[in-house]
Amino acid sequence: MVTLLFYDCEFTDLSDSASLISAGFVTQSGDHFYAELLDFEESDCNEFVKATVLPLLSLPPTSTADFVSSLNDWLSNVGGDFLFIADSDWDQKILTKTFASLGKAIPGNWRFQKTPGNFTNGMQRSLFNDEMAAFFLRHPDEKQHHALADARAIRNAYLRAESGY
Repeated sequence: MVTLLFYDCEFTDLSDSASLISAGFVTQSGDHFYAELLDFEESDCNEFVKATVLPLLSLPPTSTADFVSSLNDWLSNVGGDFLFIADSDWDQKILTKTFASLGKAIPGNWRFQKTPGNFTNGMQRSLFNDEMAAFFLRHPDEKQHHALADARAIRNAYLRAESGY
């Protein structure tokens, strides 16, 4: 059985040297995992990240090693094979890079998909994009560019688009 896992990562900038700042993961049923990391340098953050992402951080940060271990533990409790769904290729890139920084590879039972490009129906792609924007209007307590809030928005938009309504 494949478990859909909606996720988002926030990172220092859009470059090959980017570091993970936070990551949020939400299952189809709504269970979630979220972590903020301490292994990044604020000076490496671009101005957008400094102004928009960093002010949303609120948890005690964890090391990259603890993040990877805790994520793997959480996923082992969820079980099965995973299809990670994000709205940007950067999320997979930064997650892979984070694992590689510890000498680890992404597990073999993880696959990745970028949405809404996975929808062949143009109406579904439009519905996904509309639902992403609507999520934050309907949930003003959820802040865009907070990794867990974005993962929730991706989940909501994906499920609405997939059902076609």
